[in-house]
Amino acid sequence: MDYKMDAAKREQVKDLFKKKKKTLVAFGVVSPNGEEDWKQMFEFAKAMGIQIITSEPRLADLDALSRLADEYKIKVAFHDHPKPSHYWHPDSVLVNIKGRSQYLGACADIGHWVRSGLDPVECLQKLNGHVFSLHIKDLHEKSPKGHDVPWGTGVCNIPGVLAELKKQNFKGVFSAEYEYHWERNWPEIAEGVKNVREMISKL
Repeated sequence: MDYKMDAAKREQVKDLFKKKKKTLVAFGVVSPNGEEDWKQMFEFAKAMGIQIITSEPRLADLDALSRLADEYKIKVAFHDHPKPSHYWHPDSVLVNIKGRSQYLGACADIGHWVRSGLDPVECLQKLNGHVFSLHIKDLHEKSPKGHDVPWGTGVCNIPGVLAELKKQNFKGVFSAEYEYHWERNWPEIAEGVKNVREMISKL
């Protein structure tokens, strides 16, 4: 799954999604290099029906990225990997989207904020109106080494996150990430989904 794949491969992937009755909504995390590379990324997104490109773009590309986002009318959500990522803190996202395309915003990776020592609810509050999507995680501890646990059982304050999203009238995309017990993590994912649905029912 690379944005540089040829047209025939794209059609194969689209057919697979159709057969599986799935919709490709978001793609990333990618960081194209320069305007031509970004244009290729947007062409790929347009061809595949992708609504959100998740990225940690180079600062040198931001003006070109802003123009292309306006041209293609496709959202680009800035992701927050921990340091040395430039966008680890919401303030950096806000500074770099200010005065640029309305299609530039944030992908709120809850777990990475917690790994960086940040409060995810406070981060969402700072980004109010600019959150396009989430990588939702819950961690077993507040540290760079925190690993995934079922949502609602860890330290990321998932109830508070959901309450804040409701307050902001969030209508975007949740990417359910679970990067632990890779070979057999579906029971933990199922537990987390059940927990999240119960939390939402109480909002």
